[in-house]
Amino acid sequence: MFEDVTNWLIAGGLVLGAIFGLITRQNRVCLVGAISNVTLVKDYRYALLFAVAALFAITGTQLLEIYGIVDIGKASYRNVTLDWVGVIIGGLLFGVGATLAGGDAARIVILAGNGSHTGWIVVFFFAIFASVAQFGLLESIRVYSLLNTSIETPEGGAGLANLLSAPKWLILVIVDVLLVGFIIAKWKQHADLKLLVAGAVLGLTVVAAWYTTGVLAVDEFAEVKPPSAMTVSGPMSRTGILLVAGQYPAFSFSVSFVIALLAISFITALITKQFHFTPVQGSAGKIALGGALMGLGGTFAYGCNIGQGYSGLSTLSLESILAVVAMVIGIHVTTRYLEKKS
Repeated sequence: MFEDVTNWLIAGGLVLGAIFGLITRQNRVCLVGAISNVTLVKDYRYALLFAVAALFAITGTQLLEIYGIVDIGKASYRNVTLDWVGVIIGGLLFGVGATLAGGDAARIVILAGNGSHTGWIVVFFFAIFASVAQFGLLESIRVYSLLNTSIETPEGGAGLANLLSAPKWLILVIVDVLLVGFIIAKWKQHADLKLLVAGAVLGLTVVAAWYTTGVLAVDEFAEVKPPSAMTVSGPMSRTGILLVAGQYPAFSFSVSFVIALLAISFITALITKQFHFTPVQGSAGKIALGGALMGLGGTFAYGCNIGQGYSGLSTLSLESILAVVAMVIGIHVTTRYLEKKS
């Protein structure tokens, strides 16, 4: 067992990032692909994967909270202040950007690890514009939106149970029934067992992330920090600061998670002899714009499809629900636009 709880954060981020990255890479998991498949050809295979991931992530995370194992209520997704404008606009921008870039936050990091020039272009512009929105020229706009358009939720934060004044277990049952109903409805024509198992593993990594940061990495003799889970946009903004100002980001769970995503993709590509530098497919300008919008959107929305999607949704936060819905709409509309244009 580690004596320094920071080691739990670093090791936990690396291990879970490697598992998440390996599953995502081997099964080509991508939110953009999932929504595009539904939009264009009514293929729900990857939509079912995400439904199963959400089912496992939400159920496991809520049980950690209900049984008092992890204080999920202190997570940033449950803040009392709800910046609904920033979350919705950010989610839309991220969805548009991810579609133009050709992949969601995890996918583009994995592509970069495979040697894709497209992946590296997206990662570069993602990091730069995330740092600009988080720490640079656009920070004032983001803060202005937060101060002037946000609403204060009841004491206890923006969780659905708190907002609806309902028992946590009841909200969990309703959400699980809806997810299971969707899975059953699409099962006969679209179920792919391999993808469903992959979705379950991805969902369980979210639960493990909460347990790592909320239990294993807690020092009873030090100030208790709020638990956190997986995200990509936060580490990207700090990487942007590294590129621009040379300031190295401190190791944390999320930074280690992103490093593991990149590393496992690179290592797996080498082992399977699939690593090769591939030229940019399509317009470099469109890809760069996509990366920039992902950086801006992920920062304004307080998380990307990993942070608000996997991690945030597991807390049943209204903020995360708004962000994810906006991302899905952004992907859907942009996919339709690109289809008509082509």
